[in-house]
Amino acid sequence: MRVDFIVQGLVEGLLVSSGGEAVIPVEQTTSILVRKVDHMPRFMRFGMYVLLVLFDLYGVLRNGRRFRSQSVEQKRKRIEEWSRSPLGPCRDMVEFFRKMGTFVCWSLLEEE
Repeated sequence: MRVDFIVQGLVEGLLVSSGGEAVIPVEQTTSILVRKVDHMPRFMRFGMYVLLVLFDLYGVLRNGRRFRSQSVEQKRKRIEEWSRSPLGPCRDMVEFFRKMGTFVCWSLLEEE
């Protein structure tokens, strides 16, 4: 199953500036995060994939389009909604990508 488009949407929603200009390495950050998820233990990887697919479909319920197909501003709204969710796994997924995405992004920028 391909989750890279969903992860890329999360990276854009969490790390791209308000002007929409990508001053961060979105593709590289996405690639590394997808590899991190793919190398999780099987049960954790399965859970993360389920959460990512549900998050993508949640966009349809809230905005009529999948999360990955929304604008950066709409993605930020969906991310904020999940970060305030009463369900711990939803909040944890957003927090994982927020922290790990920031770490990966800054590590890549430091290498330049």
